[in-house]
Amino acid sequence: MVVPRARWGGPSRAVRARPPGTRALWGAAARRIVGCMKSARVVLVTNVGQGFGRAVALSFGHAGYDVVCADPDVDLASKTAAEVEEVGGQSIPVQVDMTSLLEVRSAFAKVFEIFGVLGGVVHVANQTSYARFDDLSESEFAELLREDVTSTFLLLRTANRLLRSGWVVIVTPPGTPEHPQMAGIQGAINGLATAIAHAPERAPVAVRASDAYGFETEPGSVRPRINLVVPSRAASDPRSDAPLVHAVRFLGSAAASGMQGAVLPVELPPPPKVVETLLPEVQAALDDTVRQGDLDDDGLPDAFDDTELRDEITAAGLDDSSLEGADATLERLEEAAEQADRQRGTAEETAARLRWEAADLGGWQR
Repeated sequence: MVVPRARWGGPSRAVRARPPGTRALWGAAARRIVGCMKSARVVLVTNVGQGFGRAVALSFGHAGYDVVCADPDVDLASKTAAEVEEVGGQSIPVQVDMTSLLEVRSAFAKVFEIFGVLGGVVHVANQTSYARFDDLSESEFAELLREDVTSTFLLLRTANRLLRSGWVVIVTPPGTPEHPQMAGIQGAINGLATAIAHAPERAPVAVRASDAYGFETEPGSVRPRINLVVPSRAASDPRSDAPLVHAVRFLGSAAASGMQGAVLPVELPPPPKVVETLLPEVQAALDDTVRQGDLDDDGLPDAFDDTELRDEITAAGLDDSSLEGADATLERLEEAAEQADRQRGTAEETAARLRWEAADLGGWQR
C-alpha cells in the first residue's frame, strides 16, 4: 500500500488511520533519508535578497550546492536564485516570513518535497537599528526582537525537530557598545543558540507526523550541530564580505563536524568607498592623480576560490564543451570592455566639462 505523504498542518486521513505496516514503512523512510543528510549538498539560506545572505548563497552555488533561497521578498529571492544558477549551482526561490512558524515549517517542507534531503541551514539575522538608545521607540525594538530573535528561535526549533544530522549556522547582526539595543539582540541570539547546542540530547521518542512527515527518531544524535558567526560590521558586498562567507562555509563543512555551540567573531575589512566600486578606467578618468595600472590589482581576497575547479579542468583536458565555454567567456569579456570604453568616454567628457566650467567660473570671478 502506498502511504500518502503527510503535510504540514496534519497528516492525511490515510496516515492517521495507520494501517498495518505503515509505522515500519515510515521508520525505514526516515532511516534512508536521515542517513544521507551528512553528505547532502542541499542548503537552505535565509534573507538572501541582499547582504550576507546573498553572498553566502552565491558561494554555495559556486561550489555546486543546491541552494534554497528564502526571503520575505519573492522578487529578491528569485533574483538571487538566478544568480546562483549563473555561477553553477541549482536553486529555487522560496518566499518565507521567518517570524511565522507556519511559513518556516513550509520552507522546510518545500526542501524535503523537492530535494528529499537537507544538509544544512544558514540563517542570517539581518535586522539592525542604529538609532540612539534614548531615541529608540518601543515598536522599533519590538521589530528587532521579532525579526532577529524570534526568527532565530523558530528556525532552531524547526531544525532541531527535523534535522537529526546536518548543521545550522546563525549569522548574527553586528553588535557594538555604542548601540546597546544591537548588543542586546546579539547577546540574546548567542545565548539561545549556544544553550540549545549544549543542552543534553533528548531521549529518542517518536515525533508527531504533523511535525516531521511521520519520521521517527533513533538512538544517537537527534539534532544538528549549531554554530554562530558574528560579523564586525554590517554587510557590504560579496568581495568585502568574503571572510564571513569563508567562516560559514567552514562551519558547514566536514572539517567542523566536531564543533557544537561555537561562536566565531569575524573581523571584516572596511567597506569600499563609492569611488572604489567604479571601474579602474572610470576612476583614472575622474582623478588625474590616479593611474589605472595602480587599480587593476586591488589586493582584496577573492570571495570565491575556484582553484580546485581550474585544476580539475586542466587535468581533464580541453574538449568541445570547454572551448564553447571559453568562447562565451570571451564574448562576455569583449562586451565588458566595450562597456568600459563607453564609461571611460562619458567620464572623460564629464571631466572636461567640469574643467571648462571651473576655468570659466575663475575668469568670471576675476
